[in-house]
Amino acid sequence: MGPSDSAHRQALDLFELGDDELAGAAAVGDTEAFDVLVRRVTPGLLRYMLRMVDGRQTAEDLTQETLLDAWKGLPDFAFRSSFRTWIFTIAHRKAVDYHRRRRDVPFDDERFAELEAAGPLPSDMAERSLLMDALRAELDNLPANSRAAWWLKEVEGLTLEEIGQVLRITTGSVRGHLQRSRKFLLTRLEPWNPGKPRTTPTATTIVDDAEGGEVGA
Repeated sequence: MGPSDSAHRQALDLFELGDDELAGAAAVGDTEAFDVLVRRVTPGLLRYMLRMVDGRQTAEDLTQETLLDAWKGLPDFAFRSSFRTWIFTIAHRKAVDYHRRRRDVPFDDERFAELEAAGPLPSDMAERSLLMDALRAELDNLPANSRAAWWLKEVEGLTLEEIGQVLRITTGSVRGHLQRSRKFLLTRLEPWNPGKPRTTPTATTIVDDAEGGEVGA
C-alpha cells in the first residue's frame, strides 16, 4: 500500500469516528480530524445562526468565529458535555454578544408577542411554501431563548439537558420555553391549517426545508 492509499484509508477511518472521538483527536493537534468535524457541524451551526441573527453574511461570519473559537478552545475542552453541545454553546454566546453590541434585541425573554392570530387567511393560501414562510416569520417573533430552545430541540435534536447547557438555564426553564413556543406557533400558524389538527411541521420537515433554504434562509 503506497502513501496515497494510506492517506485515503486514514481519511475514511476519520469519517467513521464519532464527534467526541474526532474532538479528542483534534484537541491534541489533529487538523484532519477537526476538518471532518467542521464539515459535520457547519450546516447545523449555520442554520442556527440564520435563525438567531439578521443577514446571511452575519450568520456566516459568526459561524466561522464559532469554529475558530472551538479550534482554539479544544485543548482545554474537558468533555464535561458532548462536543456538539459545547460548540452550540459557543454559537449561542456569539449570537448573544452580537445582539448586545447592536443593543436592538432584548434577551430577557420577559414577554411574548401577542398570541392571538390576526385573522384567518383564505384557504387557498394554506400551501406548504406559504406555511414555511409563515413559520420562518413567526420564529423571528419569538424571544431569543425561546426561539433557540425550539430550534435546538425540533431541528437539531438536542435533549432538554443539552439545551439547558447551551442556554445556561435549567431543564425546567427549557421545558417552559418549549411549551410557550409551541403554543405561540400553533396559534399563529392556525390560519394556514384550517380544519386540520393543530400541529406544527415535524422536525424532519423543518430540517428538510431548512437545508433547502426555505426556513433557514
